[in-house]
Amino acid sequence: MLIYIILAVVVAGTLLSCVFIIYEHNSPTATMAWLLAMILLPFVGLATYFIFGRHRLKMRIALLKAIREGVGDFKEKLDFERTFDAVLEKAGPKHEDLMLLAYRFPGPPPTMGNSVEVQKDAEESYPDMFEAIAGASEHINAMYYIIKPDDTGRRFRDALVERAKAGVEVRLLYDDIGSWSMKLDFFRPLIEAGGRVREYRPVHFSRFRSLYANFRNHRKILVVDGKTAYTGGINIGDEYLGMNPSFGHWHDTNVKVTGTAASHLQLIFTEDWYYVTGELLTAAYMKHYEFPRESGSIVQVVPSGPDRQRYQIAQLFFTAITSAKKKLFITTPYFVPDESVQTALIAASLRGVDVRLIVPKKCDSKIIKYASHSYYTDLLEAGCRIYEYTKGFIHSKTMSVDGELGIVGTANMDVRSFRLNFEICLVCYDSEVAGHLEEHFYEDIEDSEQVRLSRFVLRPRAEKFLENTARLMSAVL
Repeated sequence: MLIYIILAVVVAGTLLSCVFIIYEHNSPTATMAWLLAMILLPFVGLATYFIFGRHRLKMRIALLKAIREGVGDFKEKLDFERTFDAVLEKAGPKHEDLMLLAYRFPGPPPTMGNSVEVQKDAEESYPDMFEAIAGASEHINAMYYIIKPDDTGRRFRDALVERAKAGVEVRLLYDDIGSWSMKLDFFRPLIEAGGRVREYRPVHFSRFRSLYANFRNHRKILVVDGKTAYTGGINIGDEYLGMNPSFGHWHDTNVKVTGTAASHLQLIFTEDWYYVTGELLTAAYMKHYEFPRESGSIVQVVPSGPDRQRYQIAQLFFTAITSAKKKLFITTPYFVPDESVQTALIAASLRGVDVRLIVPKKCDSKIIKYASHSYYTDLLEAGCRIYEYTKGFIHSKTMSVDGELGIVGTANMDVRSFRLNFEICLVCYDSEVAGHLEEHFYEDIEDSEQVRLSRFVLRPRAEKFLENTARLMSAVL
């Protein structure tokens, strides 16, 4: 009798979940992937959907609206319209479509007067970050997907403790899933020094109401005094210095930006902070915003997340790819694109653009590696060149277009970054920044193996089957 009751509950739960999946208005691919999982693996599919698939962001959407209303019309307050018009006049029509798209997401406008420094690997970025922290006089705001309780994590914490003791306001967010090995007690010295530390969307598997492990905050943001900011692929931990024997050398890219764009990164942090704590910081922290100077780099901050109406990062990448005329260089640790981005890459190559892609040869997820390989054949047949990085693990998330446009951020070239995670990208309408990214790209090719179509098609049938099977789950990986 008990077994029939259990089966009845599972069937009812599965049917109800299928209704929710269809109602949520996801992409057809994601919807079909979840429905197949429910039908073919009812027990596993139901549990997986309950943990990972449910879209519970109504509160986040409401708070995002509230934070903007809390400072009045923040676009008007920060003079976004005047900023945007001034940049268009200075930059000309070359990248107007991309600028306008990112601004209408909605998001901050592109700004002039910025200084951008591309930093290669944590060995270069960490010392500069710690120096900036040591020089803070007013406040430090940081959000990281991963903070490890290791030597690097302790150095980071202790640097914040020193500033907090000196009277600097310190606020720190970390994602509970990304930083799964972190305990709040690790930050006790910082809290006792006056710093404020919060977990982002903690997942307590012992509590029925908090059983959500999706929609993570994958951003990496450090803002010092509202004037200098860092973002990119680098989290906080020893492994980013190449100390994890499983990966060896860890190759990554960060950017340091000084100027008005740093204020926009701070604005994104204030949204995340308000969501977690209910504390509104925007009005006070936007005092650093100044109408940008005409000199310096043009930079646009593009946030994205499932709390917004559109998939900003996917549309940003798609538009940047379709804008390429001569060359398009992309580096990503995880390559599981949606159909639109895959089609844009193929179309760019077919119309004569030099399309090149660097991905890691060694991946920390076999299913993602298999899914990634399932996209190779179509790209290679279209003339795209794919390289697999062999020196260690490449974690950079960069794109350069025609040597004129550079994109660096936290988003991978995968559906999870496009649709499920909270991400941030810096779009630099600057040939110098794009040139640095190209220079690094050519250096990375020297440490990579090119994937040849003639050899790739000869892989075993069993491997091809695993790849195509993994691809079926690409929408939810």
